[in-house]
Formats: sequence, structure tokens, C-alpha cells
Amino acid sequence: MSEEKEVEGKADNTLLIVLISVGLVLIGVFGFKWLMGTKPEAKKTVQEVWTPSVRVVLLEEKDYTPVIRAEGEVEAGIKTMLISEVTGALVYISPNLEKGNVFSEGEVIVKVDAADYETQLTSNKSVLADAELALAQERARAVQAARDWKKLGRGGAASDLVLRKPQIKSALARIDAAEAAIAKSERDLAKTVIRAPYRCMVDRKFIDQGAYLGRLSKIAEVSSVDEYEVRLPLNLNEVGYLGESRGIGSEVLLESSIGGKIYRWKGRAVRFEGGVDSSTFSMVMVVRVERNGEKGEKGDERFQLPPVGMFLRAEVRGERMGKVYSVPREAMREGGTIWQLAAGDVLRIVDVRVIRGERDEVMIGMAGGSEDQLAVGDRVIVSPIAIPLGGMKLELEKVED
Repeated sequence: MSEEKEVEGKADNTLLIVLISVGLVLIGVFGFKWLMGTKPEAKKTVQEVWTPSVRVVLLEEKDYTPVIRAEGEVEAGIKTMLISEVTGALVYISPNLEKGNVFSEGEVIVKVDAADYETQLTSNKSVLADAELALAQERARAVQAARDWKKLGRGGAASDLVLRKPQIKSALARIDAAEAAIAKSERDLAKTVIRAPYRCMVDRKFIDQGAYLGRLSKIAEVSSVDEYEVRLPLNLNEVGYLGESRGIGSEVLLESSIGGKIYRWKGRAVRFEGGVDSSTFSMVMVVRVERNGEKGEKGDERFQLPPVGMFLRAEVRGERMGKVYSVPREAMREGGTIWQLAAGDVLRIVDVRVIRGERDEVMIGMAGGSEDQLAVGDRVIVSPIAIPLGGMKLELEKVED
């Protein structure tokens, strides 16, 4: 009896599980149909074609003359090492002989004891007097010898020795030697006073009170205060823009800032130094600085010439190059090309030849001589394009008011 009840219980549980499973399936089916019936309709859209917008400038043509810019240090145009050509003790040193002080041309700098040289000059003058006396005596003897020869009536011409011609020639030579010795003594005496060779500034001083000078002893190193030069290193490409004359004789504009004020000077290119520096492939142009005529508040000449050692900015005008196209620097693309917004607002890639680049603009010509590829007024693109393809459609960037 108990076994029958256990079988009936199991049968009831199986039926219940089947009914629950069927119910869940029916609920899933009806739920799916309900969701499918209530789903939103997807909106169909037409895919738009994206057209990049660009900024352009109009191509310009200009009559171009390149300006070469460089910087250089101001140096004295003349530098001199003053040395002694005589020996002796110093008896005078100018109180102005200190670094930075200026001497006028011909102003006495130092004096050497001249007593020995004055004595030598006097001695040489005495020798000259003796030589002149000897010459006078020989000439008198020559006259007397000619008379004696005639009185003796020996006939024929008297010899040079009888007429004392060799003696007279010797006396003349002694006079020349004495005069030369006097001239040398006078030169040596003059050299005991060392003067400024030109208007100059003292750069270095080598002596002091109580010094004794020998031959070739250094006294001072001086430099001109009226003639300054600037040495400008120029790249070989820059030199090429100067033409056949390489700019020699051309005007150079120089400027620098002193105390917050811009000072300007003019210079003139006078020469190039040596050849090409192989390490930098540059040449050095030497520019002679001219006075600018401006004076300080008290009428001094502080800035009529730039101070030695100052760096100046320089501009040198090159050889005129005629008509060229000008584009902003940002218009240049890789490979020496520019982008043109051609007719129909499509992209055109144009090969160009870079003539010269300035700070904000680039001078160009047509690559390969195809000068008809561009014209004044063409629209040149200055904004970037992610993937530039020739012929792609573009549009002008709208500028907001």
C-alpha cells in the first residue's frame, strides 16, 4: 500500500514540472511577439559627403631685392703695438697712459732719457765739420798742385793723383758718412719721445715709472677711436645673393639697443677676409662703420660710433632679382610644392622652386621653368589638409564677422 502511494506522489511531481515548463515557454513566446510588435522603426539617413574647408591667400608678385641679415662684433679698424726703438731710462710717462684713456694724434706718451743721443749728435756734427775742413783743404791743395804743374812746365796733363782728385773724393765720402751719422742721431733723438700715432685708445699698458727700455720693448697697445669695423660671417648661399661684386662698396645698415633705445649706424663693405671657412662654409665680410652724427645729451660723442666689443645687427642689400612670386611661409608644403584652390574649388598641387626664404614669406618661381602654372591672384591654400589628393573637392572657410 505504501509503495502505491509513493508511485502516485512521483507522478504528481512530474506532471507539475511539465506544466510549469510549458507555461514558461508560452510566456517567452508571447513576450517575444510583444517586443517585436512594439519595436521602434529605424530612421533611414542619406550619407553626407564631407568637404574640407580651407583658408587661402592671393598669390602676389613683387620686384624683389634680397636683404642679407647677419650679426658681428665691433672692432677697432687699426690696432698698434707701440714699442721702443731706442734704449734708455724712462724720464716721463703721461698720466693719461691707462687702459681706456684716449690720446690725441701726436700727443706725448712717454720720453726716454735723451742725454746719450744728444751727445752722439754733437759728436757726429763735429765729425762733419772736420770732414768739411778736410774737403776744403784738399780742394785748395788741388788748385795749388795744378799751378805748380803748370809752372814746372813738364808738359802734358797732370795725373788725378797730382790734382788730388782721389783725396777730394775721399773727403766728399767722409762728409756723406758724417751727414748720414747726423741724420741717424737726429732720428734716434726723435725716437726718445714716443707720441700717439693717431687718435687712439689705450688697450693695454706694459710699463710704469722707473722702467728701463731696451730695443723693441713694449710700451702700450692702442687702437683707433675714429675707425671701427664689423666682421660679418655670411653663409655661402647668402654671399651668392650679393652678385659678382660680392657687395663690396655697398651700404650696410647697422643697429643695436643701448639703454632701451635703438641706435643705428651706417657702414660700407670694404673687403672679404681670406677664403671659405670649411667648418661653417661661410665667408667674413668686413664693414667699416661710419659716424651716425648723433650726440649725447651733453654734446659728447659716446654713440657716434658703437662701442668696441658690442654685437650689431646688420642688413646688406643683395643684387636685385626682378619679379618673383611671394607666398606666406605656411603655404609651403613638403617636396617643394604649394596647394592651389583651382577653378571649381578643387585641390591642385603645384611644384615650385624656392628662390629665397624670408622670416614670414617665401619667394618662389616655377619648377622646371613652367612659368604658366601660376598667375598673380591665384588662390594659395595656407591651412592644413589631413590627406591632400589632387582634384579633391574643397570649400572656402567661412569667416565669422
